[in-house]
Amino acid sequence: MLEDFRVGSLANVCYIPDYITAKEEQRLAERLCCCKTPWTEVSGRRLKNYGGRVHDKSCALLQAPLPGWLEPLLQRLSRDTQVFGPGQQPNHVLLNAYKPGQGIMPHQDGPLYHPGVCILSMGSPTVMHFTRKCPQGGLCEGRELSVALMPRSLLIFSGEAYEQCLHGIDAAPVHPLHGVCNRAFLDRDAGQELMPEGERFSLTVRRVLKVRSLLR
Repeated sequence: MLEDFRVGSLANVCYIPDYITAKEEQRLAERLCCCKTPWTEVSGRRLKNYGGRVHDKSCALLQAPLPGWLEPLLQRLSRDTQVFGPGQQPNHVLLNAYKPGQGIMPHQDGPLYHPGVCILSMGSPTVMHFTRKCPQGGLCEGRELSVALMPRSLLIFSGEAYEQCLHGIDAAPVHPLHGVCNRAFLDRDAGQELMPEGERFSLTVRRVLKVRSLLR
């Protein structure tokens, strides 16, 4: 399935437009916002964890039950992408809420996770940038790849893009579309820039390799 959606020069980066319908997006957003899981604020952004919290000292997921209404989506992602490992399903979901103008610093998800991730975007659009890490540390000059993330789209990356690059979103009121690698998947009238209106919600879906169950 993914071969038709590969984008850019980095290996194993795929972009699927309209992975969910507008009705599914609305229903999912309502569930996410009304869920009793508490919001946490980090650098001005709001976020929620589903499936437990990743504990840095134990290098493990302190596992908690995933909401039943999330399970169909997670099973579908596992089946469609196989990015969590052969026959494996994700066990952790992070919900980020971005107000217009907010972004996230270039970062790497790290070795606690299987090296593959799905990001489902809802609400306002944005542009994500991948920047290669230099062998001697820090970031290499210039961005390796930029991907426009439109509402209801799914971004999948693994391998080289996951292990050798950082990914982030500029904190800016406008996001230029010049040079994005998935321009062919955007509407012809997309214009030259994206101007977020309202909040953007993203679901980052991953599999933590080490799990400590708290279910009992």
